[in-house]
Amino acid sequence: MSRQRRCVPHRLAAGAAGLVLVLTGGGAAQALIVSPSGTVGPVVHCVLPLGQGEATGPQDMTVELSPSTVLPGGKVHAKVTLGPGPALSPISITQVPTTPNLDLALSGGATGTVTVTGPEVPVDVEAGKPTVIPPFEGDFFVPQNASGPVDFTPLRNLTRTKVLGGTYETPCDVVSGSGSIGTVDVQGSGGTPASLVAPTGAVRPNTPVALTGSDWTPGGTAVPSLCSAAGTGCDPAKFSANTLTIGSTGALAGTATLAPATDVPDGDYLVKVNDGTKEATAPLTVKAVAAGEREFTLSSGSGPVGSVITITGRNYRPDQWINIVGLNADGATLDDTAVYPQSTPDGTFSTEFTVSDPTLVAVQADEGGDPATVRTQPFTVTTGGGGGTTTGSQTLRTAVVPGLLSMTQAGDTVQFGSVQLDGDPHTLNSALNKVTVHDARGVNTGWSLTGTMTAFTSGSGATIPADAVGWVPVCTAQPGSVGTPVAGSPAQLGSAAATLCGLAPDGSRQFTGGNFDADAALTLQVPGTARPGDYSATLTLTLL
Repeated sequence: MSRQRRCVPHRLAAGAAGLVLVLTGGGAAQALIVSPSGTVGPVVHCVLPLGQGEATGPQDMTVELSPSTVLPGGKVHAKVTLGPGPALSPISITQVPTTPNLDLALSGGATGTVTVTGPEVPVDVEAGKPTVIPPFEGDFFVPQNASGPVDFTPLRNLTRTKVLGGTYETPCDVVSGSGSIGTVDVQGSGGTPASLVAPTGAVRPNTPVALTGSDWTPGGTAVPSLCSAAGTGCDPAKFSANTLTIGSTGALAGTATLAPATDVPDGDYLVKVNDGTKEATAPLTVKAVAAGEREFTLSSGSGPVGSVITITGRNYRPDQWINIVGLNADGATLDDTAVYPQSTPDGTFSTEFTVSDPTLVAVQADEGGDPATVRTQPFTVTTGGGGGTTTGSQTLRTAVVPGLLSMTQAGDTVQFGSVQLDGDPHTLNSALNKVTVHDARGVNTGWSLTGTMTAFTSGSGATIPADAVGWVPVCTAQPGSVGTPVAGSPAQLGSAAATLCGLAPDGSRQFTGGNFDADAALTLQVPGTARPGDYSATLTLTLL
């Protein structure tokens, strides 16, 4: 079966391009000018992790910015020295890996927030005394639309510590008494800003997120980080891995894998990418809760002491520890029976459970000790033996009729927008309308979803070749589906079929099936020599 969708890339406008040449005085190079450092002593409110409480008090902050003048979108280097804060640790720990950062609010010639992040360093924590963070340095970029003097005011400092087997954050928000620690003058005309496109729908933690963009530094190293929706607290560690690359034309493509749900709670964020010369952000929504109510089943509802049953669950939060324990007739937990599986990125889990106590009457599961997630299933311990017992049996029958392999799509038109001709090639970004594959056949033969592309044509007969379009596929199984789909490789499209998503036969299962979602980030390379006009092409998707 095939589906066709119309790709409407853009409106090309012809126009004269003005060339401006700016010459600076030759001879000796200018020395780097450093703004004098500024110190403020605001009152901060700190929230300690692990329920250790809160603290409020003064904290000195000294920041030195350089250079004193940058272009729009230019890089600024910051040296930060933080005085002792009001937060006190109840325990002493040595050599704690700590990453500091400081959020600065912009005013004057720009608005928004930037973050200065230092390297991870070992810090000694002494009980009952303020923790002193060593001075640190980091870079940030001023906004592309900044102009004139920009003032920087401390907004919040935050430390991330790795201790007791986890990573914990201690935010200290400025509540009063802050002020500008320095000014950077933004002058001139910056280069073409980089663009970044992220998925518009919610994404799950611990899964790859497709990112695309244009006008990045060719050959640069793209580093993703996750920030709050306000642009604060940017943290590269919120992505566990990435495959981002920047091509020779400055096109960004690839994926960045979010950290587990324990590190990335549900919410609205900004994803930021930095290549060392440019950076850009895009909104990103993270939602870990699976569709439907949490539920678990037992492979058998009865058995003698010593039986081993399999417990499976679904619709749990991804990457969470699940507490499973037996209950007696009074509802008390039988702690010796407890097992602790972890849910997978798709919100499911499976574990073996040993019936080790003759008083067991039910099995209970909860998510991380949360009472709202408690679910139970009855279980009967059989004793066997004894005389005088009679049994009977009944045969239950039903018929299950196989269904079809089909697909649906969220829309049939992809818009790439418009671009102004200036003699240079341009990259436009968009996204495929989501395609959902429905496999109700009840067999284990697998399937493949591929795409072919025609050339773009305009009303005047001008063309843009089909391979000007590339895609980066993403493929996931919906909850309750059987089988793991595999996304196709990033590719340029054309008359040859390119794989969007596929599911191979799985010898370890009796059948595969369910619902599977296929998405792709799309890029269109518009030649600098393209003729003006409205262009369209057809992308044909075939499911076999």
